Amino acid sequence: MLEPRCQAVPVVACLPHGGLAYPAELATALAVSPDVLWSDWLTGDLYAFLPDLGITTITTPYSRFVADVNRDPAGDRHGGFWTSVVAARMPNGRAVYHRSLTDDEISYRIAVAHSPFHQALDAVIAGLLASFPRVLLLDLHSFGAGLEGDVILGDRRGATASAAAVRMVSGAFAAAGLDVRLNQRFSGGWTIRRFAGHDRVDAVQIELNQRRYLDLDHRVYPGPPPLGEFAATQVLLRATLARIASAALTVRCSN
Repeated sequence: MLEPRCQAVPVVACLPHGGLAYPAELATALAVSPDVLWSDWLTGDLYAFLPDLGITTITTPYSRFVADVNRDPAGDRHGGFWTSVVAARMPNGRAVYHRSLTDDEISYRIAVAHSPFHQALDAVIAGLLASFPRVLLLDLHSFGAGLEGDVILGDRRGATASAAAVRMVSGAFAAAGLDVRLNQRFSGGWTIRRFAGHDRVDAVQIELNQRRYLDLDHRVYPGPPPLGEFAATQVLLRATLARIASAALTVRCSN
């Protein structure tokens, strides 16, 4: 967790897929190098300014292939990339492991990488709700697929955030000149679904097009793509998140 470096605002950001760490003791069954496993590349660096805005940030050092914190641990445990808490296959269908992991191995990964993330998230939200009438949760991701738009917001089609909160977030990104889409392909994963119907938490998933800050056309495997307009996009995001943080301070319980 990254604590605010100034007065806290009622905004929590989480970065569930930026970690790259893959403990050696868990890597023996891997059929691929950890370096080629998909990540929300460099999102931790891109959003490093969040504590300066008073935004509490929940991160994980672990690769999403250790355990995907944006998947339901009570659901699919070891199957497809898009559904499983421990994915057995990459997005292109390539096998991640030489063999299927056991239930005990999967449970251990959940205990090490998944549970601490959500325990920290819940504790931060509970603490902020003791001081503020509402809390805004921003679940920060990136996408590299050939989709249109710069930013795709997800609220499970109105289930996880009030219409006013979504308008505020969407308006802030649009004011920065970004092409904003809503619930197109990415409507929100398990993290924001946990808060569906919460009367004091607005949870919004934010997917940023990696082409805004990375040069996807010149990636040399393994490792992340080279930087593109990283610095300019970071400046733009900082101004946008500052606007959102300021707006969140004015929200009342009757939002």
